[in-house]
Amino acid sequence: MSRVIASRVYDLYGRFYDSFEMLFKRRLAKAISAIPFHSGDRVLDIGIGTGLSLEYYPSHVKVTGIDLSPGMLHQAQRKLDEGFVRADCPHEDTQLIQADALNLPFPDKSFDVVFLSHVISTVPDPQRCLSEAFRVAHDHAHIVMVNHFRSDYPVLSWVESAIDPICRKLGWRCDLSARTLLAQGGVENLDLLPHAEGFIFRIIYLEKNKNTVRLAIMPAPLEREPKFGPA
Repeated sequence: MSRVIASRVYDLYGRFYDSFEMLFKRRLAKAISAIPFHSGDRVLDIGIGTGLSLEYYPSHVKVTGIDLSPGMLHQAQRKLDEGFVRADCPHEDTQLIQADALNLPFPDKSFDVVFLSHVISTVPDPQRCLSEAFRVAHDHAHIVMVNHFRSDYPVLSWVESAIDPICRKLGWRCDLSARTLLAQGGVENLDLLPHAEGFIFRIIYLEKNKNTVRLAIMPAPLEREPKFGPA
């Protein structure tokens, strides 16, 4: 799917995306709550969409969210402007930018945390997307992906491959292999992949060192008070 068509498709999705928010929120909360944030950390949220993830970031970090779809970003900005999310943070600590995940407009090593939620299987080049995430991540950064990946179970894998052409017409792919993606990206410790959180949707937790990116076991999520305000 081309970037122009993808943007239009997700502009349309943005109008009703939040109606399905409960399908996403639990795993977003689990993934973000496990990240060991430090005060002043710079966070890049790639594919922030309508901003479902914004309520889970602690107030002491600075969040930059990017998305290709202006329609999605409009919904996220509305939540910020109306105080539904990040109301306890300085306004300048949350920025939303229309940008392409395959060509991030940031210098190398700009962020302490990079979060990719349900985006790696929607872009034309998942490997380039991952490479860009690695590029802008600082040494010792945490890189976390939440996404559907092709199942290791033969029957499910066959079904996913069979329906993949239909899914692609709707804006995503369902045959993306996590192991292949990470291996081609030079990620180490892939023997830990079977222990990644989740079944249909996986939480993949990566740590960048000076010269390598390695797969790690996700830390236990921190308990936080749930928020029930408008979305």
